[in-house]
Amino acid sequence: MNLPTQPLSLPYLNRRIVAARGDAGLTQEELSKRIGFKDRQTLAAIETGQRRVGVEELLSLMAATGKDMEYFTDPFRLVGEAGFSYRASGTTDIEVDDFEQRVGGWLSLWRYLGEKRGESPGALRPRLALNEKSTYEEAQQAGDQAASALDLGPVPAERLEAAIEDKLKILVLAVDMPAGVSGVAVQLASGDAILTNRKEVAGLRVFDLAHELFHVLTWDSLPPERVDRENPSGTKAKRTEQLADNFAGALLMPAELVTQRWESRPARMSDSKWVEATANHFRVSVQALFWRMVARGLWQKRQQDSFLGKVTLQDKKPKPAWLSRKYLERVLWGIERGEVSLRRTLAILDMDLGEFRAQCGAHGLEVAIGI
Repeated sequence: MNLPTQPLSLPYLNRRIVAARGDAGLTQEELSKRIGFKDRQTLAAIETGQRRVGVEELLSLMAATGKDMEYFTDPFRLVGEAGFSYRASGTTDIEVDDFEQRVGGWLSLWRYLGEKRGESPGALRPRLALNEKSTYEEAQQAGDQAASALDLGPVPAERLEAAIEDKLKILVLAVDMPAGVSGVAVQLASGDAILTNRKEVAGLRVFDLAHELFHVLTWDSLPPERVDRENPSGTKAKRTEQLADNFAGALLMPAELVTQRWESRPARMSDSKWVEATANHFRVSVQALFWRMVARGLWQKRQQDSFLGKVTLQDKKPKPAWLSRKYLERVLWGIERGEVSLRRTLAILDMDLGEFRAQCGAHGLEVAIGI
């Protein structure tokens, strides 16, 4: 084991100490006694980042909490630093925990290389002016305004992912997820992230992206549950999810565009044909379009049996490549410049070299032969 010779100044070390203490079920006073500090204030200063940790102190922390050196020093982990919210149904907590470990590796690799490139996002983050007292109409208005501000054009679904990454500086990754998990929102000081399930059909995947965007942009005022089940048990949690759905529907189907299509429909076109054509146009599901029409006051809830389950959409968009071009570009940069080894990268991504080359190739990126 290679021990550091200088006091540690890792920006995330203090959070890991807090997390380790929590896992051990210790108060600051109890851990201070085990380490040998004279008072609790010393540990408090360490946990708030006001004081560095010495080598001997780190060894004492390891012994007192049962954590190894890598737990405190490995830059390719997320420990006590991120907030996660999963859109899931029928998934066990163990499956979610295991998946979170993998996600932590992906995001910490992204963060580490971003710091090396000087590309870490700034402290200012975009936020929606919504809270627990906001109405569904206000959430819809926020979605309309966001579509305009992000310049998403006549088919917002086509530009949304790029706009989130380029204009909001939020990492978006399409990945393989455990069965039942459709989306993940992540709040992280070094940069928020949204993950979608690349196995889902395009219409559902883009709605999940818009839904998780709401959580990222309202995390402080409307903190989401860690696991958003299909039917949230709490009234507050259920309302938050309904606000998110209203925002997502308006973002993907802005009021003006939906109304224009409805009012300009051919006189002889049946409602079912219009639904099929319009849902395909906006790249959303029939269900999402139906509830958007209800929200606009153009249809009634009782009409749902006339459409839902009776119209099949064409999912022509191919399954997205695993991860994203921006992510893999940064990873290749780090490997080529020796900031991270290829072996460590493949271990974090859980790929072999052939799979890594294939994923890069899907984005038109080449892996240098000499790597």
